[in-house]
Amino acid sequence: MKNSIACCYLTHNHPDIVKDVLDRSLKDYVDHGIDVCIYDDSDDELTKQLIESYRDEYDGKLYYVDVHAAVHADHKMLLIQQGYGLPKDYDYIWPVKDRVCFTASYLDKLCEALDKDPDVIIGCNETQRWDVSRPINRDIYKEPVELCRNYCFVSTNWEATIKRRSTMLTPIDWDRYDREYSVNMNNSFVQLISMYVRFSEMDSMTAMIVHYEPEERYIAQFGGSSWRDVMFNTWIDRWTAAIFSLPSIYDPYKLEIIKSETNLFEVMGSVEHMMDFHAKGIFTREVFEKYINVWPVVTDIPVEWLELIVNDEFEQVIMKVMEAYDTALAEHDYLKSCNLISANRFFSQMYDATTYHLLVACYNRYRSDMLNNGESIVFDGISSVEDLKVKFSAYL
Repeated sequence: MKNSIACCYLTHNHPDIVKDVLDRSLKDYVDHGIDVCIYDDSDDELTKQLIESYRDEYDGKLYYVDVHAAVHADHKMLLIQQGYGLPKDYDYIWPVKDRVCFTASYLDKLCEALDKDPDVIIGCNETQRWDVSRPINRDIYKEPVELCRNYCFVSTNWEATIKRRSTMLTPIDWDRYDREYSVNMNNSFVQLISMYVRFSEMDSMTAMIVHYEPEERYIAQFGGSSWRDVMFNTWIDRWTAAIFSLPSIYDPYKLEIIKSETNLFEVMGSVEHMMDFHAKGIFTREVFEKYINVWPVVTDIPVEWLELIVNDEFEQVIMKVMEAYDTALAEHDYLKSCNLISANRFFSQMYDATTYHLLVACYNRYRSDMLNNGESIVFDGISSVEDLKVKFSAYL
């Protein structure tokens, strides 16, 4: 690989997770010419000692970076973007959560892309996308607006975005970016905002999408995310503010971009997850009322259903979902029916196992067809689940 790259892991008090990830991936990363830098601000020296234990085998390829100067994770991300602690003058930097790593097969694709000198690489698994209403089948982007429209939601994942330092980071006046776009130590989306702002200033740019399959990304099972504790502040207050702060060239799609993230099933696009958030005391009546005028902007779940959830009327809201699903099929609104069944696992309890697996298979094919071609014939002539069972009876 002709370009040098640092994979920068951000960690805090997670030596067990760091060890799990390094044992799974370090040799593959080093074999692909990728240096690994552990940015650590732990309360003890266990992570530092762990990294030292790898030194004999990986000296010059694995580095420990003391980042106790950081206030918190957002500040660490800002410092990495500014080049803090890099042991070499790398061409690219790749910030990553400490619990994530990728397989050699994905690294093969990544290194091939890096050799083409893009300004940015965005890693993506397209099955994460909830909106399949139009085809997304381009891997190279030469202008930022459509890139932002299609992949801004992916760019919130720290491990998704790799930046070329000479074009995307070194030219940035961080003080000006802070004044104009609030890119500071308290900004959860500094990596995303600085990228799309920088694109807007460039005469030309190249971004490449490198796709990975679910099995090509490993997430440590004993490492969890704490974002759900602050999810509504993060994804309504801070996320919407971040997108609205972007330059005016992105204005035509800002509302669409906001919902591309917030309406993801694991965020606010699933009735089942919202019921779970309510049961855990995260989605409360106070939260519901605070954002009463905002819900249509951030989720496709009707406000009426959300109120049923905070009133603990789970059975009634499930009935509403099932009625909406049947209506969507009858009206041939297959996108809506697809999202309802994909977002809510309780559908598996509404049908026998054979029927449910048939539905899942059909909707998976529908999603793939829509993303690749913008159309699908899977549901042609279908107005009900019974129609679907008749059409595919040979497979039952």
